[in-house]
Amino acid sequence: MGGNDMIQRPCDICGNTRGHSLHYPREMMFGTEEVFEYLECGYCGCLQITEIPADLGRHYPADDYYSYSPPKQKKYPGWVLKARHSRTRHSLGKRSLLGGLLSFFTKRESQHFDWFRRAGVDLDSRIVDIGCGAGKLLLQLRRDGFSNLLGADPFIAGEIDYGDGLRIKKASLSELEGPFDLIMLHHSYEHMPDPKGVLMELRRLVADDGMVLVRIPVADSYARRKYGVHWFNWDPPRHLYLHTVRSISVLAEMAGFELAEVVYDSGMLQFGSEGRLRRSLLPGNRGPVHAGAEFSPAEREAVSGFVEQLNLLRDGDTAAFYLRPKK
Repeated sequence: MGGNDMIQRPCDICGNTRGHSLHYPREMMFGTEEVFEYLECGYCGCLQITEIPADLGRHYPADDYYSYSPPKQKKYPGWVLKARHSRTRHSLGKRSLLGGLLSFFTKRESQHFDWFRRAGVDLDSRIVDIGCGAGKLLLQLRRDGFSNLLGADPFIAGEIDYGDGLRIKKASLSELEGPFDLIMLHHSYEHMPDPKGVLMELRRLVADDGMVLVRIPVADSYARRKYGVHWFNWDPPRHLYLHTVRSISVLAEMAGFELAEVVYDSGMLQFGSEGRLRRSLLPGNRGPVHAGAEFSPAEREAVSGFVEQLNLLRDGDTAAFYLRPKK
């Protein structure tokens, strides 16, 4: 199926059959420059690959794909960990002088606490990270004092046991048992072939008073409009679905969630698109394209300020969606 038949097919997200368009981005992370076809829904705006490659696994080479690299396990003396735990409690609302001082001097390191404040969790909350790869974030959260952590990723080589109760299970969503107070998907949802089915499973797993945090690229954004098929976060064919606020709202409603909040958190990576655009103008110059190398120090400073402005305008190209179970 292709051409007019493809344009008229129902959107996988909302079922709409009208006003679709087709796009043909190239694979650029590893520089193969293979072309893939995506449909853009005329109603919800979701970009969706029209045919998932049968050999999708080859686009996640184990030796090169970043999320499966073994994280460094840092060792800290007990007093340092206690200080970090004090900082965490302070950041989550249990104020203290020591925690306040540490939070002030480590602002860059504590940005992720914003997720937990918005989700209303504490150090004992049941937290699972879906599609976590080797579990780098979970190791950091354990150092910060969170005590009830679990990771799950069906594509790791085998289960990982980091000790002290922290495990990364080689498991799919259907193999997990809840409930969890916070379910996190950090840039894994766009890789999943059944967006509605995933949210239905997440509703099964989340506590009735819990929260689901989904952080993803968003297609209704400045970078995507500016760069088109050269948009860095398109990342074909690994990103199967690139959502908009509308498409996530549609899915949330179907799965029994309400969209509680959307927080834009894009960074410099979206302007890695600049290198991909420039590469397209230089035929024969093959190989992977990396973000950042295309800017001078002065350009990077200017772009950094623009990134902050885009997030404030709700036009950055990544966002955190907070989904609350409907009562």
